[in-house]
Amino acid sequence: ITEHGPLPEHAVRTLGAGLAEALHVVHGQGIVHRDVKPSNVLLALDGPRLIDFGIARALGATVSLTSTGVSVGSPGYMAPEQ
Repeated sequence: ITEHGPLPEHAVRTLGAGLAEALHVVHGQGIVHRDVKPSNVLLALDGPRLIDFGIARALGATVSLTSTGVSVGSPGYMAPEQ
């Protein structure tokens, strides 16, 4: 941002739409990413790439990585209710 300034609004909209599409596809496969943040999004020429599925969870999975009262994700990017 310091070097090039903020992204133009149309670029932000395009990136947001691409990320929403990626999440739609991932969720369609029954996977919850659980750690969406800027460092887990790569920018490619044809759109954003969602990476780092290290703490992802399959929908309906019977095995849980967390216990009651334990949060998973990056605190600065988690929903306030977590």
